[in-house]
Amino acid sequence: MLLGEAGCVGCHAVNVPFASGDEMFTDYREYVIGVPQIVPDVSNVDRHGPAGDEDFGLEQITGDPADRYAFRTSPLRNVALQPYFMHSGAFTTLEDAIRHHLDAYNSARTYSPDQLDPDLRTIGPIEPVLERLDERIAHPPALTEEEFTDLLDFVCNGLLDAGARPESLRAELPGSLPSGLALHTFQFGAEPADPCLG
Repeated sequence: MLLGEAGCVGCHAVNVPFASGDEMFTDYREYVIGVPQIVPDVSNVDRHGPAGDEDFGLEQITGDPADRYAFRTSPLRNVALQPYFMHSGAFTTLEDAIRHHLDAYNSARTYSPDQLDPDLRTIGPIEPVLERLDERIAHPPALTEEEFTDLLDFVCNGLLDAGARPESLRAELPGSLPSGLALHTFQFGAEPADPCLG
């Protein structure tokens, strides 16, 4: 399976000691994968580093400097429905998020936040993050474009439950309540663009 050949199962495990792990495609562990550090203009999160523009990740919880810049592996089940990817929302397409895994050094060093909201365009330093990059990300397998397309298709479509799509969930809203009370009014915006493709 391509997911295995690409090395995805190293972190997006399918055999973990949790009953839900197999279906969620995560090992629930934290790794440093070189995600650009997005610094919101306004935030209720304490920032770290000399300029106050770094997110120390797991270290903020454990207090252990060895955990700096490590973040939990995201589940892949229904990941195609997310509007943003990675812990900071740095990527707006699943394609870009997966490509980052295949060349984290270049991806992080050339990253541009132009696709993000204006208040999310300040970027913290990346070299300290890349110095701690997990070996699996630092030395990823080389995929052909066809293999990459197959991988993207599997993550976008093979791991997607059609019943989790917004239109399916909206169909589950009742027309009335047994109590006779008024229903909440939900405002639905336009359907988001396909997050799988850039």
